[in-house]
Amino acid sequence: MTVSGLISIALLMNKGQAKFAEYALEAVFLSYSSLALWWAKRNEFVLSIAFIRWGCLIYLGVSYIYAVDIRGANLQDFLLIYKSFVYLFFLSLLAGKKLMTYEGTNKLLFILLGLFFVKYVAMIVVKGEDRPILYMENNFELMLIYALFLIRYTVTKEKALTVLGFVGLITILSLSRSSLLMYCVLVLFVFYNSYEKTRVFIIPGAILILGSVIVFIFSQRDSSIEEIDRFKFMMVWWSQVKDWSLFEWMVGAPRITNLSTPACRFFYHWYDTLFSRSGNGTCYSVVFHSFLLRAIFDHGILGLLFIIFAAYNLLIVSGVRKGAALVFVSIVIINGLSVSSFNNLFFAVSTVFLMATNTEFPDDETEEEMIEEEVL
Repeated sequence: MTVSGLISIALLMNKGQAKFAEYALEAVFLSYSSLALWWAKRNEFVLSIAFIRWGCLIYLGVSYIYAVDIRGANLQDFLLIYKSFVYLFFLSLLAGKKLMTYEGTNKLLFILLGLFFVKYVAMIVVKGEDRPILYMENNFELMLIYALFLIRYTVTKEKALTVLGFVGLITILSLSRSSLLMYCVLVLFVFYNSYEKTRVFIIPGAILILGSVIVFIFSQRDSSIEEIDRFKFMMVWWSQVKDWSLFEWMVGAPRITNLSTPACRFFYHWYDTLFSRSGNGTCYSVVFHSFLLRAIFDHGILGLLFIIFAAYNLLIVSGVRKGAALVFVSIVIINGLSVSSFNNLFFAVSTVFLMATNTEFPDDETEEEMIEEEVL
């Protein structure tokens, strides 16, 4: 990641030019997760992990046979639509395995903070970019910074307001409104846990801050909600699902169902690059952008709930504290209001660090253990 970041900075690469970093990180993620089976000793059987692993594998297999073999869907379209289940399957191989040290992860946080800051400033000042990136779209990649800070906070229990403020500065430089909302969730979590005696004041303050951020986000966009692109996309999505039965709401459209011709015609003027890789002019749910809309269309409400449950459960089984796991999953869901969320490579990479970093140390004794030693 450091090497890719340095190359991206040295050449001041934009989103398209830095595509190599995405491919490299994806290859590393898949290899790392697979090799974890040999690197670490086998864990005890955990029913929920087995359910996630085999559930993803069976769902992918059955969907592939139906969509690709029987209906003739394009393989790249299939992988793009089912990427979240592929990620969850490989992440399940890492459950409970502590392969990284906290010291290494913490060093990476500060290295990445430096890389992000330098690249964002350079892109804004030198190239006049309004949405600077290091690896890929900034509302994707900033998820990793938030995850690494969560790991640091989990271990140290320090507010680290300087570090938290620097993360906020990078978020502001990204000019990503959705990232600003994700950052607010992180800040509120830190303050809520750091000031236990004043929580009664933190809760209404949290509501006020989040409300203000939402108002800011919409005030900086077009003049009315009807002119916001994501609202238009949601209206097209609604035109595709409004006549669904209860069963379809639960399980989604038939595997890899293309959108109607009028819907594809509408999106062609927005994002024709997201159309089917088959090149036949059809389009699929990916054009909705919002992962939440995409997941309901492709996998139904049950599929979306499975994805959220699986991500949260993998973190808990791997020893991530409930509060931190809940915050991270909330950040990913917020990301899904606008973009790819659980289908995002940086969701997978961030989850790897959260799951595989050792945040418990031999000298961390409980109060009961210390009392028992004193008695002996």
